[in-house]
Amino acid sequence: MINSGMGSVFLKPQADRIGLLHGGAIASKYLQTAGPFMIYEFTVENFRSFGDAQTLHLIKGKEQKKPENLMDTVPGFPKVVRTAAVFGHNASGKSNLIAAMGVFVNAIRTSAASIYPNNTIPGMDGHRLAKKWDGKPCRFEMVFPSNSGRVFRYAFSALPQRIAEEKLVEELPSDRQRPIFTRQTDGDNHTTVEFHGSAEFGSIACEQIRSFTREASLVLSNGANINVSLLRDIYEVITARSLFLRFSPLPVDAGPHLAGLINDDGSLSLQLQAFLSDADIGIKEIRISQAAPLADSQVAALEAEFRPIHGENARQAARRFIEASIRRQVQSVHKSTDGRDVEFDWGEESSGTQLFATLFCYLALAVKNGLTVMVDEFGSNIHPLLAERLIAWFQNPQHNPAAQLIFTTHCTQILTQRLLRKDQIWFTEKTTAGESRLACMSDFRGKNAPRSTEAFERNYLAGVYGAVGNFGPYLAGVPYGGTDAAPDGTAATVEETSKR
Repeated sequence: MINSGMGSVFLKPQADRIGLLHGGAIASKYLQTAGPFMIYEFTVENFRSFGDAQTLHLIKGKEQKKPENLMDTVPGFPKVVRTAAVFGHNASGKSNLIAAMGVFVNAIRTSAASIYPNNTIPGMDGHRLAKKWDGKPCRFEMVFPSNSGRVFRYAFSALPQRIAEEKLVEELPSDRQRPIFTRQTDGDNHTTVEFHGSAEFGSIACEQIRSFTREASLVLSNGANINVSLLRDIYEVITARSLFLRFSPLPVDAGPHLAGLINDDGSLSLQLQAFLSDADIGIKEIRISQAAPLADSQVAALEAEFRPIHGENARQAARRFIEASIRRQVQSVHKSTDGRDVEFDWGEESSGTQLFATLFCYLALAVKNGLTVMVDEFGSNIHPLLAERLIAWFQNPQHNPAAQLIFTTHCTQILTQRLLRKDQIWFTEKTTAGESRLACMSDFRGKNAPRSTEAFERNYLAGVYGAVGNFGPYLAGVPYGGTDAAPDGTAATVEETSKR
């Protein structure tokens, strides 16, 4: 969380927070030229609550319903879902899934430019509840299309002190793969990089990448740093077009932050006013006003955060960031009983109203720029019907051709077939050994395979799909849904459900 004198910037895991907001909005220099970014799949292994490898697949399943919830991708590859919702009990691994994506992106963004404190790569937190993972690296893998219309599988494994393995493979429509490069760093910090196909790089670039690749830096990031075209393209599409949001807690004053988001974007301001009006919140208008001049102490507080990315330009970048966010304030306008316009400071609005407005702005910017958004605890403090309508708006292909949304939530009211396909619904659950498992509803088999007429929310809360808690004597009572629970009164597990 960034504390910069303007309230906390309340998004992203700590390790992945630079480069998303610039000037208070998503204004990366790459947004005007890069194509949309979407994720085909993401795999995590040996990270926090995840032990064995778990994969979030976003390629469409066999379901035929709601084809509008799918997006076209690279020719020759299947469509992908516009949104993926992850449900599960508290401490089941939902937030760790989003955190894993954040650590993956942050490592790519910073490894070539940063000398890590204590020579420790941020975020490499292995699973600690089973000895088989002791001393083993965390592993992350993503499949995605690049700006050039090619599909790549990129993976790395890392310990806190070194990148153990790294590879880049091109996925071909014929289910074949073409390796681009592989990298190994052993326990003595000796690094070997092999390039498969020199036409992609050239011999000089290959030698430069090898010379720049330290034990704690990534080949991908180093290649992008010296402007190797293919690696720069991949670096830009991942780091400039991934947006991580977490809305708990709200900043002390979210007004300046919201002002920064809608600064210099009149269409976003009009969209927000229309949404707030349609949401029946009582806000007639949003007004932006200038605040006090910027103090040097505010710039200094954020300068260190920007230095790993902006180097000698960190102070100037920090000043631009804060100026766009703090020097404007937000007032909401309500109509009085006698017809007058009455202004309120934005901080006087409810936390749910503030959160909804900010979340909508981020999603609208994602739609405009073709971003992939990862949200932890979607729907917090928002009425479930409003949350459902916000997702339905995001999934509408008429105005969202390519943006993607992946979110965790406890808002079970959106667990409905009128909103989501089965291949968009995921569950996390802890095993008795304390490892997180990830399962998609469309993969369930046997008698618990969801039917087209099924009430997803009711059955989920009844434990039919697993991913709910087995409560002890102080919390136990009549299972939710009564007779829909398992025969012994306990919830099924995700693994049991998917095998039946």
